Amino acid sequence: MKRFLNLSLVLACVAFAFMANSCAVMDGFMFNTQKLSSYKLSDSIIPASAREFVTLESGANKLKIYGYFVKSPKATASSPTILYSHGNAFNIQAYWDRMEIFYNAGYNTFIYDYRGYGMSEGSSSQQGLEEDAEAALAYTLARRDVNTSNVILYGYSLGGIPSVYLASKYAQSATFRPRALITEAIYSSASDLVQSGSLLDIPGGFVMRDEFNNAERMRSVRCPLLLMHGEKDDFIPIERHGVKNWANAINAAQPKVFWRIPNANHSTIPPTVGIEAFTKRLVDFTASVR
Repeated sequence: MKRFLNLSLVLACVAFAFMANSCAVMDGFMFNTQKLSSYKLSDSIIPASAREFVTLESGANKLKIYGYFVKSPKATASSPTILYSHGNAFNIQAYWDRMEIFYNAGYNTFIYDYRGYGMSEGSSSQQGLEEDAEAALAYTLARRDVNTSNVILYGYSLGGIPSVYLASKYAQSATFRPRALITEAIYSSASDLVQSGSLLDIPGGFVMRDEFNNAERMRSVRCPLLLMHGEKDDFIPIERHGVKNWANAINAAQPKVFWRIPNANHSTIPPTVGIEAFTKRLVDFTASVR
């Protein structure tokens, strides 16, 4: 009996240690990084002459993060500039097709790699995402060829965290207000990811150190909103995540659009809709923003 109790105590200690350490393990799940020593980007649509390689310093430790500012020949002085925050997989290279869409549509765009991604230094966390987003925004607003009153925040998947963070933080700022917020397949919170089975079917508080709570921050968003979500998204299900984000966006300005895309999964919204139709929807929305 005594040996059984001792064994139980040992197992309990192991379980406790696992739970204590699982926060770091499961936080790491959010960041599917891929380090690079250099970027190899297609120039079939965006020529090298239209993109500018950018180095920034982020956070108190002044970590170096890297990005590209892409200039469309169709853009004018009054055209929107998109600050694009990408998903959790890999780095800038994996999202270059989005840059090509924006380029052809006539938007100037800044895309950047979070710390730990691509060539960027450090390792990611929610605080890191937010600090990197601040650095990216500061750079974008400092450019002379950017209309600072016409900057659109666009977040895909994980990129919802920095984009919604900026939209909520600067919702009523005297120095900068986003022209609009566009989200694509973003989650509502870490807890909802866990409970919807995207991570594990156990309460989120046991596995995540950071809450990554887009839904709560949506309540503070005051700019126009285009929220996109695929109805066949089996990684971030629309009913638990998209619908909740939309319901909480009660203070977003008009135009405010919830675009539910039939048959699209987590990563296939543009090809499912069709690139032309997807581009038209973006252009129509941004043109309607006043």
